[in-house]
Amino acid sequence: MIIIRLDKKANTRSGFMNKDSRMTTRDMILSGFFVAIVFVATYLLQIRLPIPATGGLIHLGNIAMFSIALKYGKKFGAISGGFGMALFDVASMWVAWAPATLIIRFTAGFVIGKVSETENGQGNNVFKNIIALMVGGVVIIVGYFIFEAWILGIGLAASASVLGNLIQIGIGFISIGLIKALPNVSESV
Repeated sequence: MIIIRLDKKANTRSGFMNKDSRMTTRDMILSGFFVAIVFVATYLLQIRLPIPATGGLIHLGNIAMFSIALKYGKKFGAISGGFGMALFDVASMWVAWAPATLIIRFTAGFVIGKVSETENGQGNNVFKNIIALMVGGVVIIVGYFIFEAWILGIGLAASASVLGNLIQIGIGFISIGLIKALPNVSESV
């Protein structure tokens, strides 16, 4: 059994990669593990939405990404969300979305992890966790709307994907209940 625990000091560092929070070998291993979890969760269950202009997909990746960001913080939330979901896009028919997914999900994972920080550790305040998911959800909705409207060039037809994104974010709120069951990251892993 792997016991994972982040100490309080590691959870309250400011900035994404300041000199005190360089990626250690342990962080790289955990990042790879979390990226794999997000990728598999995204790939595991996919429900295509009948949205002609943009397509659309509901999957379990948000639950994994949101849980990681809430429980383990902004660094792991950003890396796992950005790279895990972008890898899914590359490995599927959504390859055109991969660059946007990397940026949007990286940003959303960081924001969720940052907003859910408390003095008592990462993700220990349900109210802050709800706010974190709402703010991260706005990043996702606005990010994909801008990408689809301007980069893909479909204009206001991109608004058709907003409902699918709202459903995905709503499903992702399950993560608030799951984070208590997740193991802590220990320095002795």
